[in-house]
Amino acid sequence: APIAGWEPGPSDPPPTERSPMDRWILSRCAGLAAAVEERLRDYDAFGATRSIDTFIEDLSTWYVRLSRKRFSRGVGADRAAAFATLHTALTTVARVSAPILPFLAEEMYQNLVVGARDGAAAPGAGAGHPHSVHLTRFPTAELGGLRNEPLEAAMATARRAVDLARTLRGNANLKVRQPLARMWLALPGGDLHELEALVALIADELNVRHVELIGDESDLVERRVKVLLPKVGKRLGTAIPAVMAAARTGAVEIAADGSVTLAGVTLAADEVEIMATPRPGTVVAHDDGLLVVLDTDLTADLLAEGDARELQRAIQDLRKDAGLDLDERIQLHVAGLARAVEDHLGSVAAETLADLVAAPPPGATVGTIGLAAGVATISLARIDAGAGPS
Repeated sequence: APIAGWEPGPSDPPPTERSPMDRWILSRCAGLAAAVEERLRDYDAFGATRSIDTFIEDLSTWYVRLSRKRFSRGVGADRAAAFATLHTALTTVARVSAPILPFLAEEMYQNLVVGARDGAAAPGAGAGHPHSVHLTRFPTAELGGLRNEPLEAAMATARRAVDLARTLRGNANLKVRQPLARMWLALPGGDLHELEALVALIADELNVRHVELIGDESDLVERRVKVLLPKVGKRLGTAIPAVMAAARTGAVEIAADGSVTLAGVTLAADEVEIMATPRPGTVVAHDDGLLVVLDTDLTADLLAEGDARELQRAIQDLRKDAGLDLDERIQLHVAGLARAVEDHLGSVAAETLADLVAAPPPGATVGTIGLAAGVATISLARIDAGAGPS
């Protein structure tokens, strides 16, 4: 935030005008303050710390992780909203933790609001701010207007969908960096608060090009019916051959109550076993009314994009090995790429702050990476201050 020249103030976008992700964590801030105050008033320090721990996990593994590009590469009002939202979240943690972790909370508050860093006033310093976290009021009333429980419930559903899809990817040996063409999603109740924004978030987090909302899985699975002959054999008599032939060929009608009709004969739900299997090229997962189906077929275009993302990750890892900061511009040379992956090299260079060069730069740090299209060699070096693009 200091590098970007941001400081908290009245010019920050109002909370109501921020993204659903921002409004979700602000709502969680309000819920956290209320929960911790309630527990502390009941002398339940353990319950209070458990609420703080859960919030920190949500802040770290969901909000911060999904907002990284907004902090580092964002522009304008959206970047300011991200900084302001994170600042509010961190100061909330300090204020609600103060009765339990007084020294850590004070250090956080001094850094974020009042104190000095390297002799310079920290962002937020100035009139109107108490000079200690222990002189602030507990933030429950101050944050109460930010609570949005429908958005919190919707975000919980979105996170469940992401978790299910990640499990499916793992079972199918599909890395998260490998883009997929399509995902089908059936939601509990058929709807979701802030639907469009959260579906876009799911697609981005799962690296899926298109998410299609469906009512159920009926068109995405193949159903076979197994007739339980010990239960129906005597009743069916001479109709057994026709019923069994219909079951083998899939000529079956399945009713909402689970009963089935085969060759004109209706069998109750407890007289048959219905077995559903995903169609070829898909994987399916369910959880309490939520359904996730992933298209696992990988085209040459998808594989090339997956290789480009793996290459980007390898460049950043090699940058760390070379002792370079993530915001330093570099000279980059990559050899051994397939033509389809080379087509993505420009975007990879933009994401890694790299200038592409025709040969390995002098003093380069060199590494290799195995991609689906073969082994590539990466050479990179810091661009000297004052040097122009190569």
